[in-house]
Order: sequence, then structure tokens, then C-alpha cells
Amino acid sequence: MAVREGLTARSRGLCASILALMAAAALALHVHAHDGDPKGGYSEPPVYAPVWREGDGGIAEQFSSSGVQLKSWFPLNTLSTSGALATSGNDCWGYVSPSGREYAIIGLNTGTAFVEITSPVNATLVAFRQRPANATDSLWRNVKTYRTWCYAVSEGGGGIQVFDLANIDNGVVTELPQVMDGGVASTHTMIINEQSGYLYRMGGGSGVGIRIYALEPNPASPAYVGQWADRYVHDGAVFTYTEGPYAGKEIFFACGGLGTGFTQTGMDIIDVTNKSALQNISRFTYPQAGYCHQVWLTNDRRYAYINDETDESGFQIYGRTRIVDVSNLSAPTLVGTADPGVVSVDHNLYVRDGLMFCANYQSGLRIFDVATNPAVPVPVAFFDTHPEADAANYAGIWTSYPYFPSGTVIGADMSRGLFVWTLGPAPATVSYPSGRPERVAPVGGGFDVSVTLAPGASLAPGSPALVFDRGQGTESTPLIPMSGTVYRAQFPPLACPSLVSYGIEVRFADGDVVRDPNAGLVQVPVGFGETRIYEDDFESVRGWTGGLTSDSASSGRWVRADPVGTVAQPEDDVTAQGTICWVTGNAAPGAAAGTADVDGGTTTLLSPRIDMSGLPNPILVYWRWYSNNLGSNPNNDSMPVQISNDDGLTWTQLELVTENQGQWVERRFPVSQFVLPTANMRLRFLARDLGTSSLVEAAVDDVRVIVEECDASSPADLNGDGRVNGLDLTILLGQWGTGGSADIDGDGAVSATDLTALLAQWSP
Repeated sequence: MAVREGLTARSRGLCASILALMAAAALALHVHAHDGDPKGGYSEPPVYAPVWREGDGGIAEQFSSSGVQLKSWFPLNTLSTSGALATSGNDCWGYVSPSGREYAIIGLNTGTAFVEITSPVNATLVAFRQRPANATDSLWRNVKTYRTWCYAVSEGGGGIQVFDLANIDNGVVTELPQVMDGGVASTHTMIINEQSGYLYRMGGGSGVGIRIYALEPNPASPAYVGQWADRYVHDGAVFTYTEGPYAGKEIFFACGGLGTGFTQTGMDIIDVTNKSALQNISRFTYPQAGYCHQVWLTNDRRYAYINDETDESGFQIYGRTRIVDVSNLSAPTLVGTADPGVVSVDHNLYVRDGLMFCANYQSGLRIFDVATNPAVPVPVAFFDTHPEADAANYAGIWTSYPYFPSGTVIGADMSRGLFVWTLGPAPATVSYPSGRPERVAPVGGGFDVSVTLAPGASLAPGSPALVFDRGQGTESTPLIPMSGTVYRAQFPPLACPSLVSYGIEVRFADGDVVRDPNAGLVQVPVGFGETRIYEDDFESVRGWTGGLTSDSASSGRWVRADPVGTVAQPEDDVTAQGTICWVTGNAAPGAAAGTADVDGGTTTLLSPRIDMSGLPNPILVYWRWYSNNLGSNPNNDSMPVQISNDDGLTWTQLELVTENQGQWVERRFPVSQFVLPTANMRLRFLARDLGTSSLVEAAVDDVRVIVEECDASSPADLNGDGRVNGLDLTILLGQWGTGGSADIDGDGAVSATDLTALLAQWSP
């Protein structure tokens, strides 16, 4: 889940638990669409979290991407401001006010939300408008705009909901009377031709085709003017041709078929210029058709791109787009296909400026180059809004909207809400010529950072900067320019022993921000080195106990083993030269992910007694793996990690693990901040499955207790003669710029900070 800077692991865990309960309580009964709609069985729980904006700082949940930059993210719980919390998201569209300010509009099962995204890194919720009182909550909602009006329709009924956006710049969205003309009150999708001024409602019941409304002369109250009822229409696209043999014609491309669209599925091309005399031009079908779902055209109107929503289950064709030459509307011809290269289901797509934006459910937004050769789209970028897994299932992103003048792109995810993106590579790349420090010297260590700017990028004042937290909240200090792209990051003097978290932040004049690492600040110890008091890499048996007689888990109990990798469990341990770790269950290779996961209760991993008595500020270090974001009821469990100083009679919690990083994570805890170190210390990990249909896996490796060396005299005594003098200085100068024994601060290079540390301990 997304977290904001300043939240502790304990408070994040509590927040996650509360929000999970709220999500379970808020689950609404989804109104079903046409019979057979594969999303009718959608049951993935919502992800509730704080708003994340790049302009605020903080860390977003981990999403894989290439060529797409996340700027803001509004989870479902942050989009509805009245009534029950939203439990699913669906369609999105955009609006640009007369002043040029840009707004994202997203449909939710409970209503419609309006978010200003003029500054993508500081997006702001403006308004939420609940579904009509004569409608029901629904998984399906569709939104579109025309001039200063917005229209929303839904499978939950309510006809056409109308909103006046003329005063949205002042935070005002006015709801107007609904339009109930046109028969069935429910609608599956809607499209508006802004050139002709007509609105087209599609679906909403078996056999329902297209219902047409004139937006002029009164856009506040669209007037029903006719329909096309030859077939059920699931979705479509409509364009007014301005040149060529069809100039002046308004042409509708309708995806659907008989019944609810599955029988004789395909695309009808209809001349809708004369609303009282609609003319069927042609019908197009294609091989291995499952359900002709949605279509869009290239700017020159030569090619139509069709997505099929069920050819995955019917023919094991994953995410395929059909490419149809429609230059002759009377004889459309299949000329090719495009595949995303991942296992997923394609849903909605749009084309702008030579790019095709495909919302492919669990594999996220997939972007293709269609300018180079429109008949052979090539994948060029992506953003995966569903990090749990890629699969041919109906969860994840619903749609995108790429038509803002600024180039900002938005996407609506069923469980994660609204995403705001910009395209292209990051405006800067950050690297470390001598490596990233794994320890910081108490005297104020430093390290080199290379910041390479993209062409045209302009830094904000005080940027780039070192961002760090030594337990007093986030601080920052500008990097020191060295030469070319190289800067020097310099810590102030730090308490020893202690822990400090740090990262690099690059801010730009346009408000954009790049952080490294983008997954959160790196936590490292403060000191000149460490003495290991206790360590166990689990390659041999040393007294740990996996599973107690009092444990309640029916499967997935802790075992010491070489882990068998699954989508939820690691394939390898952490130890560089080892293979063994403690893991919750270990099924045979090839078995299903849930074969040996934790089920039915709790399983305990208990350490032997560890003597920490008399140690000056011991630090406990371990690596852990945790997964609970899969299964039909994910994110509802957690793993307490606890420490005892009285041989297990009482326990104090170190952390409540709820995050799902899908990788090994190192954690460090100053023991004295939790309990008084004694000779009878124990550690335990409680992996537990307390919900239903939840996939829980955990692993632990490389546990150690260390004491940081805080005396600078020993590391500065480079020749070991008990004194720090000219002989040590000679050694240091001889290693200048390298990473030898004179690297006193441990930053990977002998430099001015090492010289400062040596001179501070001078004893000729």
C-alpha cells in the first residue's frame, strides 16, 4: 500500500488493518451487466491507502514501468466523500476548463469523482457526486464530456446523469436533472461526438443497441432522437469525416452481436449522419473471435484497432489487438494483429499522436508505437497498475485517457483508483560512481553522486539534494557540485550507534521530482564498522524452532529448507554462498502457489536464547520475505515480529509486516529502544492466516546481532601502531580516490571526509 513519509511501520500496519476492515464492510452488491460479462464475478478487494503525490514526497506502492512516470495516485477510499466508500473503479475521461485547467473524471461503483490534475505532481480532489437515488451501486459506470458538461451512465440505472462543470475552477460541480428518455434506464457504455454534438448510449440490457441524443441546443438536457436496434452494442466509436470519399459523413463503429453480444460477435459500421434514416454500411468479423469489445481509429481514419475481451479464455490468445483496414468502409479487411507480450486481457484502447494506449487489465497500461507502421504496432512503454501478477483475469486497469493538451495521461484501476502519469523517461538519472554507502561515519561521511539531466531539464534552486532521516524527521541538504555531472553528498555529524535513512532527490523548475531510490529511503548504520555478536545464516542447525505445539496453522508451518519459488514465495535464500532459509511451507516444484502456504491460523518461528547482556546498543538485523497480496481475499493478514528479554515470558513487537514487496527486505532495530538487552533474548516471527482465501507466505534468513564501532581512533590507525600520525596520513594519501583500508567512513572511496576523520584523531 502507499505510505507517506512520517508514518512508522507500526502505524502503517494499524492503518492497513483498519482500512482492510473498512473495505470489507464497504463491499457493495455490484449490479451485473449483460449476461456473460466476465467482470460479473469480479471480487478483488479495494486497495485503501493515503493519496500519493510526487509533490508531497513519500513513497508509492511499487509499480513496474518503462517510459511512464507516476505523478499522483488516488486510491479508491480517497475519491468518494459522501456515503459508503467506493469498492471499485471503472471508466475515466478528461475535461479542460475554458481557463486551460485540466481535470480527471473517474467513475466509481458509488458515483463520479472530479480531480484537478493541472499540476500532475499535485493533483487535488475537487468534488464527488453520488450515483442518482433511483440507481444502484454498480461495477459499471461510464463518463464523457461535451463543452462544459459531463455525463455519466451506469448499468445500475439512472438514465443519463448530467453535471455542469462551468464553475469547476472554483470547486463547484453542479448536478442537473437526469435524462430518463430512451427506454431502459441502464447503460453499459456511452460515446460523444463533439463535432456533431450527439451522445450515443450503448447496451444496458439484452438486445439493446444504440440510443441517440442531441446535445444541442440544450446540453443540460440531452434530447432523445432515435436508435439503432439491429444488434446489441457493447461499445463503439463515432467520427465525423472531414475529407476523402466520406467527407461530411458521421460514421459509427459498433462492437457487439446478437443477444448480449456473444453470438455473431463483430463490428458494424453504420452511417449515422441522418438520425432518422441510419444506414448499415458493412459488418466485419474476424477469426477466433470471443467477444468484440471496443474499437478506436487512427487519426487518418484508415485503421481500426479492435480489442476482444474473451479470446483469452476461448483461444488462449492474450491481449491481442486486431488491426482492420477501414479505408473502404464497405469492405473492412483484417491486416494484422498486435500482442503486448504478457499474459493479460485487453479491455479499452485509444489512439493519440501515433501512440496506441491499451488498458490491459492485470498487466496495466501498455503503449504501442503506431506512427512508424500503423499495421504493425510495436510496444514502447508500459505501467503495471496491478503488481500482484500478470494473468488472464478481469482485475486491474479498466481504461486510460490520453487526450489532455499537456500530454498528461490518466488511468482508472478497478481496485486501486486513479493514476496520473506523464510519458517519457525520467528527467534525470542518478548513479553512484563509487557505490551506494552501506554505512555512514559518525564524523559526517560523504559519497559521490552522478546526476545526469535529460535534454531541456532545468533544476529547481537547491537541487539536487541529500534527503535523510536520523530519527528526527526528514531533513535535506543540497549536494555539493564537483565536476561535470558529479556531486558530493555530505552527512552532518551523526550519533553513534544509530541508524540513518537516506536518498537523493532531484527537483526541477517545472515541479517534477526524481528520487533515488523510488522505493523509499535506504536505512544504514552509523559507525566505523561492526562487530558481530551473533549470526545465523541457517545453513546449519543452531537451535531455531519452526512451529510450536500451540500453533493453530493447518498447513504452511515454518520449515528450514531450500525454498521452492512460486508467485508468492522466494526461489532463493539471501546468503551469497548458501541455499537454506526458514520458509512457511515448501511444496514440490510446479505445485500451485497455495499448496503449502499458511492456512487456518498461526505458525511460529522461534529463535534460541541470544545473549545480549552488557552490549552497548546492540542492533538486531534480519532479512525477511512476506507475501499476502494474492488469492481471492488478499491484504487482510499480517506478520508480527516480536522480541523478548525474559526467555519468552513477555513479548514486545518490533514490526507488524503488511507490505508485499515480492523480494527479500533487510530490517534493522536498535534493541535498546524496545527492551533492555539481557542474556535471555529471543526473537519470533508469527506468520498467520486469519482470514479466508488469503495466500500467506513468509521467509526469514541471515539473522545477526551487531555492535557498531564508534571510536574513530582504531580505524584511523592505518598501520596499527596505536597512534594516528604522519605514517597513517601517508597511507591515506597513497590510497586517495580508491576504496582501500584508508576508507575510514566506509563510503567506498578515500576522500576528504576520511582525511577529516584521521586529523580529528591525530596523536603524533
